[in-house]
Amino acid sequence: MVRKKRSDITAFILSGGKSSRIGVNKAYLIVKGKPLILRLIELLDSIFSEVVISSNQPELYEFTKRKVIRDLIPDRGPLSGIHSALQNSNTEKNFILSCDMPLLSEEVVNYLCDFDSKKRILLPRAEGRIQQLCGLYSKSILQEVENLLNESSKPEPKVKGSIYELIDSVDTEIVDLDSQLFYHPNLFFNVNTPEDYKHIKEIVGDK
Repeated sequence: MVRKKRSDITAFILSGGKSSRIGVNKAYLIVKGKPLILRLIELLDSIFSEVVISSNQPELYEFTKRKVIRDLIPDRGPLSGIHSALQNSNTEKNFILSCDMPLLSEEVVNYLCDFDSKKRILLPRAEGRIQQLCGLYSKSILQEVENLLNESSKPEPKVKGSIYELIDSVDTEIVDLDSQLFYHPNLFFNVNTPEDYKHIKEIVGDK
């Protein structure tokens, strides 16, 4: 059975990191002949009606033919990207994904989107680790996100304005995936170093 694309949830790919540990733009890393960003666009395209890229360098993503949004409050890390995504979204629910998870599966995304939760944030947990940049964020938390970002810009008190603080302050559902049939240990493996990139290529059999 072919699923109908979801129009009630907008998908956003966060591609604004500095990639300092690997030295190149992670979204451009080639795995099996395709940049990571295109692999994720294809994945999300199979599920959602709208897939948007969040980056402060939109010129780098013209080749994707996708809408690219900039951070409205820059230089605050991924929370800035989430803020911009929620501000630009036309749907209450929004699927937020980092650009460096090339082994994520359609089953994971659909499981999270189908999960019956009344909470305003829904995030997966695997092997004890919460995946903050692979989950559902409601547009209704926009003010809380903005408050955190504004607080983090003040010299005193020094507030980091992290996603950890956000999920501590907003009603959040954490879903354990370890026991699901579709789960495997590399689902959320993300590329941060040259060694990680080599590992990903080995996993997918990319010589």
